[in-house]
Amino acid sequence: MIRRDDTDGWILITQHDHAVLAGNLMERWGNEAFSPPQPHEEVLFAVREHDCGWKEWDSSPKINPENGYPANFMEMESSDQTDIWRGSFEPHSDEHPYASALVALHFARFNRKLLTKDPSDVYAKSLEGAIDGFVFDKLGIEHSKPGGVPREVKINLRLLQVGDIISLALCHGWESMEIADVPVDYEGNSRRLALKSDDGFNFTVSPYPFSGTDLKLRVQARKLVRKSYSGSDDLRRSLGSAPYAALDFTIRKG
Repeated sequence: MIRRDDTDGWILITQHDHAVLAGNLMERWGNEAFSPPQPHEEVLFAVREHDCGWKEWDSSPKINPENGYPANFMEMESSDQTDIWRGSFEPHSDEHPYASALVALHFARFNRKLLTKDPSDVYAKSLEGAIDGFVFDKLGIEHSKPGGVPREVKINLRLLQVGDIISLALCHGWESMEIADVPVDYEGNSRRLALKSDDGFNFTVSPYPFSGTDLKLRVQARKLVRKSYSGSDDLRRSLGSAPYAALDFTIRKG
């Protein structure tokens, strides 16, 4: 769940809807200065489905026990996080092995952060082994070894990450950010993108990586009164009657 501050409460966006938003913007990725993703459909599938493991969690969300607020995706127990990540790369592995391996590599980076913070984390250690075996099974590569990931796979993984970051910036309404090492082709060249917004809905990006002159996007959300909830059941009852809201975004050349 993404928890965005609003004037009188919060705007809540599910992780899967954020991922679909990322996929929609990456559909337009590519112009005379930026190469489109290849293999196109597999990379787009990976971007759209990279958070599919969150569907069950977001359908029955929990509170952050420290403040009673709806728990956002950064406020998770290790056991929940690793189960969700595993559930994001395994479901489509038979039909989309390449895309699923990209998703597994995406979460390998987050899982390494858990292990860096706590090397004895049994959930993260178990997931590390599962990702290693999964990626080898789907792509035949040992990603944890130096030089183990081919350039094309690294670039497509980075495109997934870039789509994820831009979508998060839109969903949170961040005012500005820079994204380093953004691929411009499959030869290893990259640029730094600068993303800016004055209102959290209308953004500019420089250099501009999309086709066309501007990009219009929408994500569904729910508006919730800001308060400390007595428990997760209290949150779920309130969320069940909370009004829907469509958030509209525009991205233009900076």
